[in-house]
Amino acid sequence: MNPHPLPEEGVRPPDGVVALTVTTNLVMSRTEAVPLAVRFSYDRLHPFTVLLDMPRPGGGGSARWSFARELLQSGMHRPSGEGDVRVWPPCRCNNRADVRLFLRDGTGSALLDVPSQPLREWLVRTWEAVPPGEENAWIDWDTLVGRLLGDR
Repeated sequence: MNPHPLPEEGVRPPDGVVALTVTTNLVMSRTEAVPLAVRFSYDRLHPFTVLLDMPRPGGGGSARWSFARELLQSGMHRPSGEGDVRVWPPCRCNNRADVRLFLRDGTGSALLDVPSQPLREWLVRTWEAVPPGEENAWIDWDTLVGRLLGDR
């Protein structure tokens, strides 16, 4: 459980969480997509990570994905990712203005088309919260090492 509650969209409270709620299209087939509201969040206390929360089919709560902020950033410009999270930039050749995000786990997969402009603006706000190269300064190394060693 994330000890830092997610704020309203576009608000950056003192704890450093930047959130975006956006309606994506869940791709069902080549010709069918279903609108799906998802929430991206970035917490400067976890400076390398982006969280994506999306509702589970049938209303069974939500699924949370965690992946590198840099993966999402690079996916805005070129195909990125090799494993369970892959990102493709908007593609003029296919007349697609959205960023395509593929998510896979042991129980299934999802292909989302995410509007590129709000995603790009949100990423800029995350880089303002923690600029590139400054991520390590936000990590509480003593606490992290203590948890790894079982010193809770």
